[in-house]
Amino acid sequence: MVSKKYIWDEDKNYRDLLHKRAIGELDEMESSKALCKIMSRFYKNNMRVLDVGCGVGHYLRSFRLRLDKNIDYTGLDSAKSYIQLARKIFGEGSHFVEGDIHNLPFKDNSFDVVVCNNVILHLPPPPIIPISELIRVSSKYVVIRVVIGKRNYIIKEILSRDDGLPDLPIKEGSLIDRAGDPFRYNYFNMYTEQYFLDIISEINNKISIKFFDDDTWNYFDNTALVGNAATRIMNGIQVAGNLLLDWRFIVLNKKNEN
Repeated sequence: MVSKKYIWDEDKNYRDLLHKRAIGELDEMESSKALCKIMSRFYKNNMRVLDVGCGVGHYLRSFRLRLDKNIDYTGLDSAKSYIQLARKIFGEGSHFVEGDIHNLPFKDNSFDVVVCNNVILHLPPPPIIPISELIRVSSKYVVIRVVIGKRNYIIKEILSRDDGLPDLPIKEGSLIDRAGDPFRYNYFNMYTEQYFLDIISEINNKISIKFFDDDTWNYFDNTALVGNAATRIMNGIQVAGNLLLDWRFIVLNKKNEN
């Protein structure tokens, strides 16, 4: 019997893709370029930056190229294999930590800027505790990249043997148990702008909240790299599989607190 669990770090193909981006074998992600543009609004040299959900450190490459070659950077990810690979890529002097976004292993106000991109949508709902933790460890700014929905949707992307999970049985129908629950899945959730406003205000009603459209990207199609579920551009809209993606950056400013 295959045990059910929420998974992400078992995807070797995606890890290999991030590795190639981190070492410069492939171009930077469009989202990392967009993140640098957002951060350039307030980033100053010597700011301490925490990247939550850092993967193998592919955003660090963009930060060094576009923001600050000597950036004071810490990367955190829950996947041990990602952290091990990041340390190998960036070597001595790099700072990568294995940890859980629901319980970040840092003291309050440890970083000037905390960024969390393409993570919240993949977490079990609700995202209140993760966002609370991002705010807690930041002294000034938090930047979160999310998919905004016209309504609130909790979506499970069911994974199969085609996604590199050989422990799944071949038997027809075995992706889902008799109760209708998938054995292996990722969340791909979408929340409304108002939902984020409500929960962030509940966490800290003095914090400044701004939304920015992530619409500065050029045409791209990642299906050749990742498969049919990868993100691509169709008629000027980002699409992943059958999902239309309205990406936004939420920028939180704690400096207004007194």
